[in-house]
Amino acid sequence: MSYHKVFKGLSDRAKELLMREEGGDMDFKRSASAFKSDDLVAFANSSTGGVLLLGVDEMKDERGRQVGKIVGCKIDDDTKMTILNRAAGCFPPIDIEIYVENDDEIPFYRIEIPSGKNKPYCTSGGTYKIRDDGQNKTLDPTSLLELFMQQQSGIFMDRFREATKEFTGIIKGTHHLINNHRKGIEKEIEGLKQDFKDLHDKAMSPEYDYDLVKANHRLLKELKERMERLEGMTNDE
Repeated sequence: MSYHKVFKGLSDRAKELLMREEGGDMDFKRSASAFKSDDLVAFANSSTGGVLLLGVDEMKDERGRQVGKIVGCKIDDDTKMTILNRAAGCFPPIDIEIYVENDDEIPFYRIEIPSGKNKPYCTSGGTYKIRDDGQNKTLDPTSLLELFMQQQSGIFMDRFREATKEFTGIIKGTHHLINNHRKGIEKEIEGLKQDFKDLHDKAMSPEYDYDLVKANHRLLKELKERMERLEGMTNDE
């Protein structure tokens, strides 16, 4: 929760809101005393969040549209703390941003309530509400369960994505180890092939006696069997 600076005039955000009708994401309150915890939980439980203008009444413009009329409200530490305490008293606490707008020395509050990350929210009295069709509506048990399941499914997906990232890293590391192992085997096979050739050449040389030839042939056989095992391991991978 945060309390922002006082605007000497009207922010662009306030000008835009004052020219709109009340609706699913905005509500006018004639005075700060009309502000309730129900308003906070209703916006926090919605998918878009919303904004409250305290010290703004409804009126109709020349085209008959409902717009905001600034009537002003008391701006002091007590009012500010009342707003913050109501947000903190909700369960879970609701994160809000408070701005003070000022038009021709008539100040009013703009309270921004984002869509909550820990739905569902309720008041300190245990009331669950949601903003729907421009009104704060009480969540019945079925709707409350749906809201809870939507929130939990989002949390599950976030955790699943994180776990997938970690698993992908493990797979990449394993693949790297396998490749290194494969390269080592292939290198050893190449060495054995060379040894095989050298021994074969020696075994076929007439300069060696019969016992040495037999020994070389036996060693050739062992090398050949070892080479075949290594090649089999490489093909399995």
